Amino acid sequence: MLILKRTSGFLFLFLFFQTTAFSQSVNVVLDHWVYEFLDRMQTRGCISSHVMTFSRPFSRDNVAVMLAEIDTKSGTHVITLSATEESILEQLKGEFDEELKIHEVSIQQQYRERHLIKWHEENNRINMDLIIGQNTDFKSGDQYEKTEKISQTTWGGMVRGRFGDDFGFYLTAKNTLIKGKDIYEEHFDPAQGTPITLSGENAYSDEASAYFVWRLPWFHLELGRDHAQWGPGVRGQLMISADNPNFDMFKINVQFKRFTFTSIHGKLNSNTGSKFIAAHRLELRLSPRFILGAGESVIYGNRNVEPMYINPLMPYHVAEHHLGDRDNNTMGLDLITYPIMNHKWYFELFIDDFTTAENPWTYYGNKFAFLTGWQWTNPLGLSDSDLQLEYTRIEPYVYTHKEEINTYKNYDQSIGHWLSPDADNLFLKASYWLNRDLKVAFITERLRHGEGNIDLPHDESMGIRKKFLSGVVESTWNLGFEVRFQIFRDGFLSCSYYHLNIKNVNHILNQQVTNNHFNLKVWVNY
Repeated sequence: MLILKRTSGFLFLFLFFQTTAFSQSVNVVLDHWVYEFLDRMQTRGCISSHVMTFSRPFSRDNVAVMLAEIDTKSGTHVITLSATEESILEQLKGEFDEELKIHEVSIQQQYRERHLIKWHEENNRINMDLIIGQNTDFKSGDQYEKTEKISQTTWGGMVRGRFGDDFGFYLTAKNTLIKGKDIYEEHFDPAQGTPITLSGENAYSDEASAYFVWRLPWFHLELGRDHAQWGPGVRGQLMISADNPNFDMFKINVQFKRFTFTSIHGKLNSNTGSKFIAAHRLELRLSPRFILGAGESVIYGNRNVEPMYINPLMPYHVAEHHLGDRDNNTMGLDLITYPIMNHKWYFELFIDDFTTAENPWTYYGNKFAFLTGWQWTNPLGLSDSDLQLEYTRIEPYVYTHKEEINTYKNYDQSIGHWLSPDADNLFLKASYWLNRDLKVAFITERLRHGEGNIDLPHDESMGIRKKFLSGVVESTWNLGFEVRFQIFRDGFLSCSYYHLNIKNVNHILNQQVTNNHFNLKVWVNY
């Protein structure tokens, strides 16, 4: 009861101050194509605004700030955009027309965002959209007796609104019909992933995000169910990944020109008891071309919410010691630099546990991961193209914990990088925009995975020495392509093909297979 009173008082304090807020907006979903455009524009040197951070998702207001900057620089010939970039910018300006009004940006009528239903009255707005999608996977090769087809048909809706200058909200709900998988039982156990329900012979999964936002000139508060992504990685992120299922959270964001501070306290889903995550991140903008980020996270459970972990300023490393040293505390550091025009280099280090008294590469207690990457826009002068190279390495026992409740998972899925412990990944992607509506990409990657995994913590019988890529190593080479086509405004068709050559399948020595994966997806937001 004391914890609830303290939490209620904490919330009341911020809700009281929100009465002086000015215009706010909800977040942009992490799979929106505006992110790849803004990342490209930043590497091209077209964005210098402090709202370009690697603590995501972005708010719609912050996206509008960056689009307005690009538009102004293009209009005054500070930068030169290609015809394709100009066309993309015009469409995105139309999609964020409400937020761009205060920036006095010219928007052509045919590009303004459309909605299925909208209600606008003075400074109050509610917009509603219909969401429809069809995703079909085809898998064939040595591991399949016949071509496997898995169909996922999605329908749902989105509502976002704003009342005056003090309050905003967002809701999206989707239901997906799954066919092709042998699903015979319903499951609601988080250890089996997100829930599955049955109706006759059909299987369904559902998903929803719903949250409220309040904003001050220096402060942003979010309460509800949403996604989060921290870090510069493209293929994945180490501390909080975009691949992680959404969760209920209380989030604080403070943003100034030189720094951004984000704090999250969230409820995770586990079958072993109550489970929580607390995380905070400080991002320093040392210059428009050099950004430094640092953060902590802690997973704890099987007890009530800890006031020390709610405190956004409390060092979790210290807090964990005062709470009995029984939780899963981690730290992270990343840096992003743009050394010359059209080039971005980034590095992220994730420390699960570490001691300087032992060899970092051989002592089991030194659990860390890192990734590094490089982006080259318009390589060799080829406009509208990008080259992306990224390497990720996750040491054995990273994300694991001796107490199952503290494993770094939500709905049985890693909160951090999708890559398993005791594995590495080398990723190369070349992409090209033929025009605003058509983008193609070619991909090659190598994945190596030892016998470690997120559910296999260290025990005394294993000794004190670790070996990266332990046991029989499964090795995969993946070659493929991706095509995305905008059929009509906010209606997309995408297809991808991957050819996989896998050695030592399932860690069985000399077991080799060749597989083919083809995906076809249609997605409409109307």
